[in-house]
Amino acid sequence: MSLPSPVLEVDQPLAPWTVRAVGAVIDAVVVGVPTFLIAAGAGVRSRSSFAYLDLAVSFAYSFVLIGFLGHTLGMSLMKLDAVTAKEGRSPVGSLSAAIRSATAGVLSIFPPVAILDLLWPLWDPRNQTIHDKAAGTVVLRRLSPEEL
Repeated sequence: MSLPSPVLEVDQPLAPWTVRAVGAVIDAVVVGVPTFLIAAGAGVRSRSSFAYLDLAVSFAYSFVLIGFLGHTLGMSLMKLDAVTAKEGRSPVGSLSAAIRSATAGVLSIFPPVAILDLLWPLWDPRNQTIHDKAAGTVVLRRLSPEEL
């Protein structure tokens, strides 16, 4: 059995880990600030309640934006698109987006596993995270023809 080709038949390169990491940090701020404001407005005081709220906001944010646009705000700023791993189609659709978002959320509950998920692209031939693998997605860098 042969492994799938690490490069899609599309004209955009796989996103490097560093660029993905910057996009993830931007998304963490984009999700974290509204989550904090919602929690403060709703009187959420316990750490576990805040964690559940953060998981719900993170899931909704990622699911909607990746499922219907192909990228989150952080990904867009870094010129990244989540695409289907087989065809390179973006947006990936609601099922893949739900699987990707839910897997990332579940993995984030366990800090060592969350770190492993975030570092996985460093040694993966397709630069995929574990949540990319679960959803059948890869992340590409959107470059202009001059940058290619």
